[in-house]
Amino acid sequence: MDSFLERLLAGAPVPKPAAEAGAAGASPAAAAAVSPQGAAAPRIAIYDTLTSPPRVVSVEEEELPGLIASLATETYRFCREQGGQVPYTVIREVIENLIHASFQDVVVTVLDGGQVLKISDHGPGIQDKERAVQPGFTTANSDQRRFIRGVGSGLPIALESLAFLQGVLTIEDNLGGGTVLTINLPRHAERVPVPTSRGPSVKLTTRQKRILVLLMELGAAGPTSLARELGIAPATAFRELGLLQKAGLVHSSGDGKRTLTEEGVSLLDAII
Repeated sequence: MDSFLERLLAGAPVPKPAAEAGAAGASPAAAAAVSPQGAAAPRIAIYDTLTSPPRVVSVEEEELPGLIASLATETYRFCREQGGQVPYTVIREVIENLIHASFQDVVVTVLDGGQVLKISDHGPGIQDKERAVQPGFTTANSDQRRFIRGVGSGLPIALESLAFLQGVLTIEDNLGGGTVLTINLPRHAERVPVPTSRGPSVKLTTRQKRILVLLMELGAAGPTSLARELGIAPATAFRELGLLQKAGLVHSSGDGKRTLTEEGVSLLDAII
């Protein structure tokens, strides 16, 4: 985790996981870690204009953790390239949801200057769409839970983050089976003002930046889990969370855990 954080805070690309040696006799969990390759690999279609064919980029990684990270990072990069404002956290949470579809026929489409994202697959689909956006609801099996964080919190976190930008998340059935998730932001999205007691600028310590990155990765976390990840005392983690909450960068989710606010997400976007 420290290596990932150091690279991310330094602006370096996310490291690619090495392939596991010895495919023969691999366990079901190891097999689940293998991501689709070649023609089956996820694709990103970028529409520079609606009247021209899209640029299509394939994203391949040896294993699912690397695929999730790369697909989220590349999608975010193309959105920003187009002038879009979709936060990285939202993209990451929605991309992780594709594990339910085993990343079957995944296409991420970037439209409307990066303000609209369509993420489609041909997996089993989402039967109960209302429950899918409620905290705690998940259909992930034990193998899938090894590769995604905050099980049952992904889509709710994405929905809450989009609310700050007056955006919407819709879930629809895909033609021929599967799901289409659409992230839609206003053409010129404006953040809803969030009253905070912080000054015009925020100066964060390296440890505070690491906490924000961990919250982005985990979705929600409390002082104990953050302390364990960072190798610090729980009391220290609690104090740092209090300072970040006072600065308006995190807020309590009501169960002792903290999540990023939209201001925290925006600050991380600038750091990344």
